[in-house]
Amino acid sequence: MRTSFSFAVASGLTLSLCITGCTIPKKTPPTSPVPLPVGWKATNCRSPLAPSGWLTTFRDSRLDTVVREVLSDNYDLKAAAARLQGSIAQSRVTAADLYPQAGIAASASVSTNNAVLANSSGLQYQINPENWAYSVNLALSWEVDVWGRLRSLTQAAKADAASAAFTYEGAQLSLAGQAAKAWFSVLESREQIRIAEQTLASLKKTLALTSARHENGAVSSFDVHLSSASETSAENDLVQRRENFAEAKRSLETLLGRYPSAEMDIDHATLPNVIQQVPSGLPSELLLRRPDLRAADWTLFASENRVFSAKTERLPRIALTATAGTPSVLLQNITNEQNFIYTLAANLAEPILDGGRITWNIKLNKADRAAAAATYAQQVLTAFKEVENALSNEASLFSEQLLQEKALGDLREAYRIANVRYKSGQIDIVSLLQAQNSMLAAESTLVHTKLLRLNNRIDLYLALGESVGPRTSAMRFRDSALTLPLPGA
Repeated sequence: MRTSFSFAVASGLTLSLCITGCTIPKKTPPTSPVPLPVGWKATNCRSPLAPSGWLTTFRDSRLDTVVREVLSDNYDLKAAAARLQGSIAQSRVTAADLYPQAGIAASASVSTNNAVLANSSGLQYQINPENWAYSVNLALSWEVDVWGRLRSLTQAAKADAASAAFTYEGAQLSLAGQAAKAWFSVLESREQIRIAEQTLASLKKTLALTSARHENGAVSSFDVHLSSASETSAENDLVQRRENFAEAKRSLETLLGRYPSAEMDIDHATLPNVIQQVPSGLPSELLLRRPDLRAADWTLFASENRVFSAKTERLPRIALTATAGTPSVLLQNITNEQNFIYTLAANLAEPILDGGRITWNIKLNKADRAAAAATYAQQVLTAFKEVENALSNEASLFSEQLLQEKALGDLREAYRIANVRYKSGQIDIVSLLQAQNSMLAAESTLVHTKLLRLNNRIDLYLALGESVGPRTSAMRFRDSALTLPLPGA
């Protein structure tokens, strides 16, 4: 008697320990694989991010329209939205296994007697209406999730859907950034055409001046041929820049979901100025702000749940089943409750021999978890690198622009002096063309540097995970590391 009591106590304790030990994984806040500094290394500035989103910082209404259109009509984004809906649906499909399953089956059959009637049409069986029989069965089944296998699988599916939600948000941010850069590229290309046209007009004047001086015998034909060659080169450069302008418009039209006709009207829009205040935030905030890091974090959590689920495959499964129905009965007796049969059963199944399937499945899921952890760590480091690079480029590009503006002022004055001295015969045509080409090249370089500053500011906003527009109620989940960004999850 004492032995039986001891065995029962030991069995109860063992079962309690198993149940306690099989607690499904809990979501924890994301962490960095390396120690984080208090502030960014590339800047001492700690300016807050734009409260109404980065799009408003450019103060360009046409840019606002372009970004809204691309977020509405781009086909890549529509495909990403469809994949998100599929991930959410899959999480609901997986969660359905947590609940009891019910099904109903009905059948009807008929038997004939041995009497056969013969007539001119051939053979015909004589059927008695009372020979019809019917059967109706209702089956209920439910797997009792004692060890958390189904809950961990459901949690993994929801984590996959959460990862898809952040991936979709990241696609929106990336696409908005691409649209802004494409818009700036169109404006810069048109500005380059303006400079090329000014260059050509200036060289035409130089050629006319040189030809007049040659007719007067002040210069040789060498000056005329050199001036003519410079003009021809400028015409060729203008053709190339016009083609660049058309290609830039086609790229933007493709992003907008339009036919790439290069006919987009940009009116009189010009490159906007970059605001002096550089947003930065704090390194510790980046883990919750960047959608790609949040997606990788939820993917890692999904892999942890699948490792747990794979381990529970070694434990017995407990299922409850119930059936209620009728045997094959005559039609007139089907409504008689005495003809119904009820069964209730509990089933326990535990694997014994499986050829190592469970063991290797655990190893497979552990490998997936290790890969997800390494991927997350690498993405975090890459994100920090992108922010540091963008912040560093902010300072260097700003300095470059200031130096180029000063150099352009000096070159304009140098060209003015060279033009006066050439007319008076103090310098040759080579010196004049050199001063002229240097000035026009500096104007082109300055415009391109302005484009680089705009693109780098976009890169900085994307690296920081800043939103395009004002934060909405649908984005509140970004403030929490533990809340699934899914309705009802």
